[in-house]
Formats: sequence, structure tokens, C-alpha cells
Amino acid sequence: MKKILIADDHIIVRLGVSTAIKETLKNTEIVHAETYDEVYEKLTNGRFDMLLLDINMPGGNNIKVIKELLEIQPDLKILVFSSYDETLYALRYIEAGAAGYVNKTTSMTEFTNAINSIFERGKYMSDAIKDLYVQKLTTSKSKIDSLNPLYKLSNREMDVARHLIEGLGIIEVSSRLNLSSSTVSTYKSRIFEKLNVHNIPDLISLFKIHAEKE
Repeated sequence: MKKILIADDHIIVRLGVSTAIKETLKNTEIVHAETYDEVYEKLTNGRFDMLLLDINMPGGNNIKVIKELLEIQPDLKILVFSSYDETLYALRYIEAGAAGYVNKTTSMTEFTNAINSIFERGKYMSDAIKDLYVQKLTTSKSKIDSLNPLYKLSNREMDVARHLIEGLGIIEVSSRLNLSSSTVSTYKSRIFEKLNVHNIPDLISLFKIHAEKE
């Protein structure tokens, strides 16, 4: 019997995902979690074959959480299940150790394909992400950065930028990411410098442009 942990702070999402999994995988035990604290507790006290992880839950919201979870269960297959654009975030999470990344708007067929692919081959990438991965391997970093300046950002800078474009202030971002306000301010300055923007509306516009280009 496979054991899967679904981590999402919306019960309707968890129930929908549970139904899809049960239709695809027979003889599967499904456990729910709605905060990162619950995820840590359940992984510490029981073994799971897969974790379906929403990356925008209370207590998390950063890429380094993948490494932290794998330190608890190194062989855990983590499928990130998020509303964030996969062309901006998927490779970052996969390179951090996730087995795959799917957007919440993906079709049910592709969603179940992702789960089956991870159990059968250990990894999942959509066609779009495979293309990005090949491009990254075969193109110089300077050229990639010119094609999409968002790639200039480190993972931590991307975490901060994501919250800034959602409308959070410095204090709110520092609370979400467990960083000091001065550290968040420093990251904000680096983000603006790297992307050559001067305010949050410009940052939002840049994210929209390069998400739509992919």
C-alpha cells in the first residue's frame, strides 16, 4: 500500500486531489495536512511514499523547505502542487530536490500522469519544463539571463520577490520567511538592482511579462 501526504491549507483542494489519486492508484492511504508544522510532525512520526506539497501554506513559503523535508525522509518523493507559474518556479524546486512540479490549473490527466511518472521513474517534468531544462543545459548563463532576467535572482531573492508582488510589506515578508526586516530590505534592494526596476509596480509588470513569454 502506498502512503501519500497531501499538504494544502484548503480542504476543497485536498478533497479534490484525494479523489483524483484514489481513481488513479488503488490501495492507497491518504493523509492530510494544512500547515507546514503538521507536515513536519507527520513526516517525523510516519513514513510516506509521496508528499503533494502546496508551497503557499502557513509556516513555509520558501524553496529551502524542500531540503528541510528531505532531511526528515531522504527518499520521499515531493510533488509540488502550486498556483505559481511553473515556468518561473518549477526548475528551482526540482533542483532543490522535488521530484516534480505541477500547476493547480493543470488538467486532471496531466496531474495523474505526474503522479504515475514519479512512482515509475522518480521524476516528472511537463513538456514546457523539459524544454526549459534543455535550454538551461545548452545555453550560457548570460544568454539565459538576457532572455529572462528573473533567472538572475537567487532562490531566496525569488521567495522575497514573490511575496512583494503579492502586495506584502517588508514586515509581513520578514514574518512569512522568518527573516529580519533589515535582511528583507537588503534582498529587496538586490532584486531591484538585478532587475533594474525602481518600484513594486515595475516589479509586478516584469513578472507578468516574463511569465507570459514562456
